[in-house]
Amino acid sequence: MKDVKEPTYTQFITGDIPRFDDRNTAFSKGQREGNKYTSMHNQCVENLKKKKKGKTVIDAATFSAGATVDYVVRKNLLGREIVPVYNTTHRLKSPDPEKISSIVKEKARWIGADLVGIAKTDPRWIYTHWGEQNVRYSQAAEVGDPIEIAEDYPYVIVMAHEMGYEMVKRSPAVEADTDIEYSKGAWCSASLATFIAELGYRAIPAVNEIGINVPLAVDAGLGEAGRNGQLITRDYGPRVRISKVFTNLPLVSDTPIDIGVQKFCEVCKLCSTYCPSKSLMKGERTDQPWNFHNAPGIKKWPIKAMQCLDFWVKNGNHFSVCIRVCPWNKPNNLLHKFVRFFVERNIMSKTIVYFDQLLGYGKQAKDLGYDIGTHLEPQEQGSGPPSKNWNQN
Repeated sequence: MKDVKEPTYTQFITGDIPRFDDRNTAFSKGQREGNKYTSMHNQCVENLKKKKKGKTVIDAATFSAGATVDYVVRKNLLGREIVPVYNTTHRLKSPDPEKISSIVKEKARWIGADLVGIAKTDPRWIYTHWGEQNVRYSQAAEVGDPIEIAEDYPYVIVMAHEMGYEMVKRSPAVEADTDIEYSKGAWCSASLATFIAELGYRAIPAVNEIGINVPLAVDAGLGEAGRNGQLITRDYGPRVRISKVFTNLPLVSDTPIDIGVQKFCEVCKLCSTYCPSKSLMKGERTDQPWNFHNAPGIKKWPIKAMQCLDFWVKNGNHFSVCIRVCPWNKPNNLLHKFVRFFVERNIMSKTIVYFDQLLGYGKQAKDLGYDIGTHLEPQEQGSGPPSKNWNQN
């Protein structure tokens, strides 16, 4: 790993990068046209009725449990400025940016973040307007409300939350670590924003709201952007979820890093090969978007986002196959740290990908069941909880 002056994506910029409208994400379009998230959850219920392996009532209950904090915190705290609870009259006087940055990172890790970095808020990565999906879950604004925060919140603290290696191996069966890490991201961003607000400074916590996570995380020195459209970190590969806090607390930005992802992704291509929805590119980078779900101005591997979401609906839950098969997705142990030495330097990349496949890494877990029957029976009227209306999330 080496520190670099500019994020590694800058070498691929070919023109102006227009700010992206949150209404143009696949999630927002899917909400407008067909309410795809509700359709996905309805398919999930059909899967558990049929006792589909890896998609039973136990599996569905697991991801629902993991998402509990996420739903509650998003609806009440994310995407809006945090109001201090106790210290409403004073402000920390002229904090030394370097010292307070160190303290903020200490608190982020104490709260539960696995990785944390700081960057200046780049306006290019801030959405122009609120979209349907983030409004639906956070209720922090109205669809189409403009977002202009870069000037008032010049710094962003970005956190990454590790997903479990064994859990990710289950995908495209139910993989509940996505849900619980979203809950951790909601908890961490809201808690860290509260810490900053109690110092007398402004802070907005967010997970998917407000801005685009991957380039913000790259700017903060947490990793690089990969072919699969994910942030690839040194220790966990793409097996992370991201949260963030925008603030006017004077901080010191971290240095972007180069861990060899750009050249390695040019060689590897496993995510595009094994993507069940065929949403990922196998070819060379391009600055031409597939459609309005992608932004121009930078050479990358654009994703067919709606095609990916449509597979979620068919599958009955989100899936992480592009994370599962990525050679960067390894336990952070001595063996893989040794291999990482060569990967980061782009030494024997083709050979490493070959042996990654030969040794069976990236394959779906064989044991997807639980040692309990998963037959269902109708609930007697009044004996169970009311059914969930996913339209109201």
